[in-house]
Amino acid sequence: MKDIYRKINLALENSGYSRLQSNTDFRLLGEGAWHEAYLVKLKGNHWLVIRFPKKQAYGKSVSFNWQEMFSEYSGNGLYYQQANAVMPGICPEEYEFYVDPELTYTIESYMGKPIDLSATDTSVGRDYGVQLGDFFRKMDDVKPNLTGFGHLIWEDGKLKGEYNVERQKFMADEKDEFLLEWAQLRDTNLSFDRLAIQEKLLQCLENRSFSFVSLTNQDTSPENLIIHNGRVHIIDPLPVLYSGFVFAGNHVNNYQTLFLTYYKSPRYVKHQFHKHKEVLHALAAGFEEGYTERLVERKRALKIEQFLQLFSLCHTNYRVLQKEINKETYMRMGDKQAIESRLPIYLEELEAFELENL
Repeated sequence: MKDIYRKINLALENSGYSRLQSNTDFRLLGEGAWHEAYLVKLKGNHWLVIRFPKKQAYGKSVSFNWQEMFSEYSGNGLYYQQANAVMPGICPEEYEFYVDPELTYTIESYMGKPIDLSATDTSVGRDYGVQLGDFFRKMDDVKPNLTGFGHLIWEDGKLKGEYNVERQKFMADEKDEFLLEWAQLRDTNLSFDRLAIQEKLLQCLENRSFSFVSLTNQDTSPENLIIHNGRVHIIDPLPVLYSGFVFAGNHVNNYQTLFLTYYKSPRYVKHQFHKHKEVLHALAAGFEEGYTERLVERKRALKIEQFLQLFSLCHTNYRVLQKEINKETYMRMGDKQAIESRLPIYLEELEAFELENL
């Protein structure tokens, strides 16, 4: 603990904060795959969260990579800045980071505790979902002053998307990837209605549009949703330059399907999401309402992306079964038996999926 206390004080001083008054003024807040987070108390009841990168993740040593860390941390800062401009206070308003081989960290405002699914009923969960969907829609309305697509990288002194291609070519390449994935699933020995799924997939690919790029968020898991005084707040995003509809569809698919089926993976086992199906579905339904404003065109576009996310989830689980499951895959997805047990669920959901009047 002495090493952590010293490390916290170094980070605080380096970013212009006062040192801790006592070694009792901090505690371990949580531990993710890549970071350890500490809650610290400064003078005047000023609470902050400090995150330090871990030296091991998913059973492998993590080597220092300045560009990767600087890209991630500066991207999070940009997301927080735009999010708070769109909806004041939804993300931490204080944010600092530093990247160096000797000391790397982020510092941000403490927003509170993550959503407690066991203490949330479906009515309240739906309201939280509406709030989040409304926020996502407002983020889509802001045109980012960045070039490229995909996850953010720091290059030539600025942030940009990792892919630098024409939008139409990008979409064409993605379409080809989906068709290749379909060919691989179609030719398996798995039992499912191939015609039904193929028809829906082709409908989605023909009717899909990518008319604008926004700064959206790939990681809205419940552990990153903070509830305070009835309002939803967001921490620890994974910012992406992409069509907002794609990651709105990702969010709905995660709450509708993925979290409920990944409860046997070490990454999610502690959350026991499968015991909170009704609340997770209410969060997804509320999000859809807030994001689409019940407009037919927006609902159609969202459903297309939700279907494609579900399809990719099914293919990903099938693909990892075709080779040895390494430790990282096991931590993220579970063992072979757990992965195999999901495939019939995904295929049934794809068969029954209802698209919006395509």
